[in-house]
Amino acid sequence: MRSISVFIILYCLGFSSNAQVGGIGMNQVPGIGKIYGQVIDSISKEPLAYANIVLREALEDIEKDGQLTSDNGKFIFKELKGMKYEVVVSFLGYRSKILGPYKINKETIDHNLGKIELSSLSLNLDEVVVTGEKELIENKIDRIVYNAERDITSKGGNAADVLRKTPLLTVDMEGNVSLRGSTNIKILINGKPSSIMAGSVPDAMKMIPADVIQKVEVITQPGAKYDAEGSAGIINIITKTKKVRGTSGSFNVSAGTRSNFLGLNLSSRANNIGFSANIGGHMWRGKGTSIIDRTNQLSSINSVVRQEGESSNVGGGLYTQVGIDYDINDKNSLTLSLRTPINLFANDNTLTTFSGVSKDSVPFDFRRVSDALNRTVGADVNLDYKKTFSKDSDREFSLSSQYSYSNRKNDYNSDEFNENSILTYRELSPNLSNNRELIFAADYLHPVKKDINLEIGAKTILRNVDSDIYYDTLNIGTDLLLRDNTRNNYFIYGQNVAAGYTQITFPIIKNLTGRAGIRYEHTFIDGDVQNETSFGNDYATWVPSGLLSYVLKKNTTMKLSYSRRIQRPSMFYLNPYINYNDPTNISFGNPELKPEITESFEATYGYSKNFNNVNISVYHKITNDLIDNYRYIDSLGVINSTYNNLATNYSSGVSINGGIFKLGKIILNSTLNIYYQKIVSEQFVGVKSSAYNFSLNGFANVNVTPVWGITLFGLINSPKLTTQGKQATWFVYNVGVRRDLWKKKGGISIGIDNPFHPKMNLKTEFSSSQFSYVADNKVEGWGIRASLDYRFGKMEFGGPQKKKRKGNLNDDLKKEEGDGQNSGSR
Repeated sequence: MRSISVFIILYCLGFSSNAQVGGIGMNQVPGIGKIYGQVIDSISKEPLAYANIVLREALEDIEKDGQLTSDNGKFIFKELKGMKYEVVVSFLGYRSKILGPYKINKETIDHNLGKIELSSLSLNLDEVVVTGEKELIENKIDRIVYNAERDITSKGGNAADVLRKTPLLTVDMEGNVSLRGSTNIKILINGKPSSIMAGSVPDAMKMIPADVIQKVEVITQPGAKYDAEGSAGIINIITKTKKVRGTSGSFNVSAGTRSNFLGLNLSSRANNIGFSANIGGHMWRGKGTSIIDRTNQLSSINSVVRQEGESSNVGGGLYTQVGIDYDINDKNSLTLSLRTPINLFANDNTLTTFSGVSKDSVPFDFRRVSDALNRTVGADVNLDYKKTFSKDSDREFSLSSQYSYSNRKNDYNSDEFNENSILTYRELSPNLSNNRELIFAADYLHPVKKDINLEIGAKTILRNVDSDIYYDTLNIGTDLLLRDNTRNNYFIYGQNVAAGYTQITFPIIKNLTGRAGIRYEHTFIDGDVQNETSFGNDYATWVPSGLLSYVLKKNTTMKLSYSRRIQRPSMFYLNPYINYNDPTNISFGNPELKPEITESFEATYGYSKNFNNVNISVYHKITNDLIDNYRYIDSLGVINSTYNNLATNYSSGVSINGGIFKLGKIILNSTLNIYYQKIVSEQFVGVKSSAYNFSLNGFANVNVTPVWGITLFGLINSPKLTTQGKQATWFVYNVGVRRDLWKKKGGISIGIDNPFHPKMNLKTEFSSSQFSYVADNKVEGWGIRASLDYRFGKMEFGGPQKKKRKGNLNDDLKKEEGDGQNSGSR
C-alpha cells in the first residue's frame, strides 16, 4: 500500500505540472518549414514518378511523413516544425538515398533539394556512390544500434545469434548475455520488460526467433528516465513492427541441424487504425559432455570426486506478438499490444560419480539418470496513451501500463543405479512457479525553450512471485512412492517499487550540451518460506546521472557521462530451496541478499562519415555488495553453492567499435573490449583476484553481385573472473551466403556455424582453501541451416507519422546465470 501511495503522489505531481504548463484544448499551430525537390534518373535525366519519399527525424530515425512523387517527379513537405530532418528516397530498381540532415529553424525555413539523381541497380558498383543504405552499426547520441535485419547469418537462428554480433555484448554457448563482461543487464523488448525474461535469460534467448528482430540497441549509461536497474546497462530488442499504410508482410522458414523456424510477419494500416503481428514456431536441440574433478581438502573420506556426464536438450515453442494502435486524433493516440510466448524444453542427463581418497584410486560410486520437462507459458499486455500538444509537437505526456504473467512448470525425475546397474534410489518432483507484475508509469516532456527540454515522471512496479515444489521418493522394498516432507518448499516473494525522476537537457556553450537527472526509487520487499519463516526489507535509493556532449566538428562528438545503478536480486538468487539433483554438489538461494550498487564513469569519442564510423569508450566501474556465487565444503564433504554480497568489483577498460562501408560492396565492423577486473573481499581471507580480460568480434559482409552476398562473423571471449575462480575462454564463428530472389522481395540463405569445431570446449575453475573444482564441458558447436524468406504486399506513407517516444517500462532484476551444469528443478 505504501508503494501505491507514493506512486499516486508522484503521479499527481507530474500531472499537476503538466496541467500548469499548457492547456490541452489549444488549437494546433502549424509549422512553417518546407523541404522539396525532384527525383530523376541519373542517366536519362527523366523524372521518376511515384518514387517513395520518407521524411524522418534525423537524430532518432523516427518517420514523420511520407509521400509518392508526382508525375513530374516532384515532392514537397510543408508545415514542418523546428528540428533536424532526413529525406529517404527509394524506387524499385534503383539505389536508395538518404539526404540530410536539414535543420528547420527561424533562420532557415526552406530547403530546396533540387534534382535528386537515382542510379539504376544494374550499373557497375564501381561507378556508383552509395549514399542511402542503412549502416549495419549506428552510433546514436546515447546508444549503439545493431541493425539485425541486414544480417544473413542469423536467419533461422534465435536471439542469442543476433546478440552475439551486437557491439559490446557477448553471449556464451549457453545463452548468458553480458555487456563489457557484466551480466547485470536490463533486457527489454520494444522498450518494455517481458515475462520471457522473468525466469532464465538463456532460456529466453532460445524463445525469440532471430527473424522477428529488427535491431538491437545497447545503452551503457542510461539517463534518469530509465529504471535504475541493470548496473551494466540496457539492451533493447526491437521487433519488426512498422506504422505504415497498406498491408504488407513476410514469410520465413528455415531448417537446420540445430534449429528450425517457421514464421509470419504482418502489418496493416487503414486510416487511423494499424495492426501488426509476428507469429512463429521454432525448435532447437543441443548435446554435450562434461568431466568434473574435485578435491575436497576438509574431508578425510571421499576427498577426491570425478563426475562424467552426458546431456541432450530439445526445445521449441510458439511466439506470438500482436499490436493495435489507434490515432484518436492528431494529438492523442492509444496502443494495445499482446505478447504470448509458449516454450517447452526437455533435458536428459546422465551423471556418473566416482569418489575415493586419492587421485590414484577413484572407484565407482553411483550413476544418476535424470529427465526434466520444462513448460513456460507467458503473456505481456501493454496499454499506452500518448498526447502531443498543439503549441509544440515536441511536448508530450504519456501514460503506460503493463501486466505480465509467466507460469513455469518443471516435471523432474531421477533414478540412481549402483555399479551393477541395479536401481537403488528414485525421486520425482513437480515444480510450479508463477511470476506476476503490474506496472504503471507517467512521463511528461516539456521544451522549456529552444534546446532546453525538461522531463519528469513517476512509476510503480507491483511484483509477486511464488514457487511450490515437493519430492516423492521410491521405497525400494514396497515399490511405493512416498512424500518427503522434509524437502517441501513453498516460497512467496513480493517486491514493490515506487519511483520518480526529473531530467533536463540544456546547452552550455556553442557545441556543448549537458544532461542532468536524478531518480528516486523506494523498494518494499516481503517474503515467506513454508508459511513459517517471514522476511522483509525496504530501502531508498537515489540515482543521479549526468552527460556532457561536445561536437568537435560536423561528424565528431566527445561525451563524458556518469551514472549510478542498482541491481536487485531475483527469486532465483533468493529462494532458499535446496537443489539435491547432484547430492555431492547442492545449491540454494539466499533470502538475505542485498542489492548491488554500481558507480560508473565513461568518456566516449565518436566519428561517423559516409557510413564509416568509430566509437571509442574509456570506462571505470565500482560495484559494491557484488552478488556472486559462493561455494564451500560442509562436514560431509559436499560442496554447497549459494550467493552472497561479500565482495567489491572494480572494472576499468576501453571498448573500440569501428565500421567501414565501401561502395555498397564491402561492410566491415569490429568490436574490441579490453578491461582490467579486480574482485576484493575482506570477508574471505586472502581473496583478491584480478585479471585482464578481453572480447573481440569481427563482421564482414561482401556483396559479390547485386543479388549474391557473403557474410563472415567471429567472436572470442577471454575467461570471466569470479570471487573464487574463473569461467572458460570460448569462441564462435560462422559464414553465410545469400541469394536474392523475386526482384529482391525475398531470398534464400545458407549458414554454417563453427565448421571446423564439432565440439566446443568450455572450462570452468573454482578454488578456495577448502576445495578445488575444475569442470571441462564440451558442447555441440557445428551446425548448418538453410532459410527462405519472402516479402509481400505494399506499404505507403500516406500521411504524417506521429513521433513514438520509446517506452520505459523496464525489467529490473538480476537474472539467472548458467555455470555449465544442469540447473535441475529450481
